[in-house]
Parts: sequence; structure tokens; C-alpha cells
Amino acid sequence: MMKGLRMVDKSTHPYGLSTNLFVSRKANGDSLVVGGLGEDASRWTRVLSQRAAQMFWYHLTRHLFPEKSDMVTALVSTSPLRGDHMPTITTQVKVEPRPDGGYDVVGWVGDQTWWVRLSDYEARRFWTALDIALYPVGWQGRKTKTQQ
Repeated sequence: MMKGLRMVDKSTHPYGLSTNLFVSRKANGDSLVVGGLGEDASRWTRVLSQRAAQMFWYHLTRHLFPEKSDMVTALVSTSPLRGDHMPTITTQVKVEPRPDGGYDVVGWVGDQTWWVRLSDYEARRFWTALDIALYPVGWQGRKTKTQQ
């Protein structure tokens, strides 16, 4: 069950306005590592399930590209939900625009939450990195068939 973004004030891991964001696929391919530099200049990282990463991408797509989001999101495949019992993996992500610009992101790891704020610029950079990590061959998959 998704909790409201009011959790930002009570987040167990608040990173604040973050920069230098990155996305990397873990060797097992089931999850992704995301992170950046937090408001206090300390580096943070989080492991996201494939589904949570797709939710993150989906929410950013709807906010950053509202005029094209319906078409783009219809082209991608999704992953099944993963159980909430994974104590170290983010299984839910919510992105909300801020009235003063940028976005608040809340991730759920079991009963704990983490929160990060993204500027418009960082949100676009992060969306690009997430897009490449999730869909390295594009949204429609491979266009050419392999030779047998």
C-alpha cells in the first residue's frame, strides 16, 4: 500500500536536494543501484527492485514529458510486483512535483522510507540514466533479428 508523501517529514533516511545522480544495474540483473550526493555532500545509494525502478521511470516520464508520456509508457513492458519482505531493497517509489520546482521522491524499504529532492535538471539527467539502464535496446526491444 502506498503511503502519502507526508512521509517526507518522517523519512528514516532524508537525503535532501541531491546532485550527481547515477543508475547502475546490479550483476544479477534483478535490481538497480541508484544514488547521488545528498544535501550535506555525503554520497548515498539505494537498491531498487526492477519494478520500483520502472515505477520511478514511469512517474518521472509523466511529470517531465506529460505531452508524450501516454505514448511512451504504453511501449514499455513492466515487471511483476516483488514482495515487501525484502529488508534492503526498495520496492515502492513515489515522485511528486514540488510547488517551488523540482520533485520529491520517496522510496519504501519494508517499513522504512528514504527521501530525496531533485531539481528539474537532475530529474531529467536521472530519467535519462534510468531509461538507459531499464531499456538498453529501446522501448520496443531489438529491431533486428539475429542470424541463425
